[in-house]
Amino acid sequence: MASSPIDECIGVFRWVLDVQSEWPCSDSIKSGREAATLWALGKDNQRALNFLTAEEREKVLRFYHIRDVKLSLGSQLLKHCAVVKSCRVPWSESRISKHDNHKPCYVPKNGSGKHLEFNVSHHGSLVALAGCTDKDTQIGVDVVQVDTVKDVSKVRQEGWSSWVSTYAAVFSDREVQDIAIWKPSGSLDGDALLTAKLRHFYAHWCLKEAYVKMTGEALMAPWLQDMEFRNVQAPRAASDLSVKDSKEDWGEAFSDVEVWRDGKQVTGVRLELQAFRDDYMIGTASSRLDAPYSPYKLLDLQQDVYSAAEAN
Repeated sequence: MASSPIDECIGVFRWVLDVQSEWPCSDSIKSGREAATLWALGKDNQRALNFLTAEEREKVLRFYHIRDVKLSLGSQLLKHCAVVKSCRVPWSESRISKHDNHKPCYVPKNGSGKHLEFNVSHHGSLVALAGCTDKDTQIGVDVVQVDTVKDVSKVRQEGWSSWVSTYAAVFSDREVQDIAIWKPSGSLDGDALLTAKLRHFYAHWCLKEAYVKMTGEALMAPWLQDMEFRNVQAPRAASDLSVKDSKEDWGEAFSDVEVWRDGKQVTGVRLELQAFRDDYMIGTASSRLDAPYSPYKLLDLQQDVYSAAEAN
């Protein structure tokens, strides 16, 4: 999906990075600090790490699993790249700040220049970032991978309703019931039926995560069970779309969800859920209804990130 130049975007720009494609290696060969250190010695990996501050490199290399190292590295690179491209500052000045609620942001020196509000999420092998240069706009993003192999096995052991009930602390009573009794149209059965129900569950999860991240609160927010999403649908995966509708890896986008809290419908928030490939969904939440969402852009490290870092 092509997108407009980021510095011309008056709304919310959205990026995705596939770290496994960019740094291909087996994530299961070794784990531990030694493995992370050895991985970091690779020429291409050193190049990426050298774009970070010493503190950021140390944070990245603390992770036990190589896959988490790559996700953390990708996340840090996207943050800096977003600041450089949207706020037009040199990479060396793209220092990441935090609001009082610990959400990351970019605040220019002496308050002169563009601000950047953004949010980052990662799961599986994807890192997603959504950002906006309107400092009064709150942004939340969440990416989930539907691991049907793992989840179907657990569901078969525990039963669907029992498995759903383990997440009752995250959802309202109505949401739990909706997820538990929901059935897709058509005559699916077996693993196909469970996969459809799992996608519906993860659609709820992804939307709620994006929303609470927009507010700056975690899934332990005291009002979490008082807020619910209605009319939730899982967007169709890329392979489920006809050839003429399919745009590379991107599946269907869904935005007709309703947000309710304490029995009243919440307005003034824009939500969208997009399918990516066959097993991912990405949710975006914005506190501005009139801020347009750019199409997601799948980034290339060399063309989109390294070029920005080495340009100054």
